[in-house]
Amino acid sequence: MCAMEQSRFTLRIHPLIMAKMKYIAETNGRSVNKEIEQILKWVISDFENKRGRIHIDEEDQPGFRGTRTNKEQLRRLEEQAQMRSRPISSALFKINK
Repeated sequence: MCAMEQSRFTLRIHPLIMAKMKYIAETNGRSVNKEIEQILKWVISDFENKRGRIHIDEEDQPGFRGTRTNKEQLRRLEEQAQMRSRPISSALFKINK
């Protein structure tokens, strides 16, 4: 994926976590952004290994400008609700105050 195709996402994060992410990223020779992206890839891989591959419909992919019928929208919402009802592994880490 080239830079023009990448999605942007604003992340609000606890300062302690950000400081630790900067340390980890520097240790790994990456920017914080790339370190977070790598962690997200690991989470997705772990999820797919446990539950099966995530299939993204063509219309859900970036740049697709098609329209979805009500029946397709309902099917997609039902699939999402079914996925949310399944338990996932425990949190990756906890913040102690």
